[in-house]
Amino acid sequence: MSPDTYHSFLMDHVNEALPADLALAAELHVVLKEEARWVTDTWRHVRGAMLDGADQHNFRESGHSRTHLPEALELCVGDFGTVPWKRGLSGVHYAKRGRGKGQLMRLDPGQAAPQHSHSVLEATVVLQGAFDDGHSVNRRGDLVLGWPGMVHRPTAAGDEVCICYVAREPTPFWRFS
Repeated sequence: MSPDTYHSFLMDHVNEALPADLALAAELHVVLKEEARWVTDTWRHVRGAMLDGADQHNFRESGHSRTHLPEALELCVGDFGTVPWKRGLSGVHYAKRGRGKGQLMRLDPGQAAPQHSHSVLEATVVLQGAFDDGHSVNRRGDLVLGWPGMVHRPTAAGDEVCICYVAREPTPFWRFS
């Protein structure tokens, strides 16, 4: 993922421009990674410096992008053994989470999902274990952004169960995936 893509995503999070499930993915990343906290704090300061007096006061009072913090904290310390997992056709286990189409994904050691792509932005945050998307190996707290058309094959890396939170932009009604 390019630094510009990463910064744009977190800037959108600070500006509350992400759909709820993507905002939860961003907040998970911010809670789990110091680098993400630094980046979002920087964008908050930039935004504050660009606003005039009244708007800046309203921005500080709004809670700016922290509405997903309780759910993010719950997922960070959650007991994934009690999650009501459902096995998909590919053998990968999923559990609905978030306000839209967000979900937890569980891959057993060495397990892979079929190779595929998406028609919308997908954000994946590793909560446990390691995740190889065919481009890099990611660990707890890492954020993986998959852009429309990017082909990947999610695979659990290592000998530990991999659990991720996966969110997608809402799909326009004329698209199916």
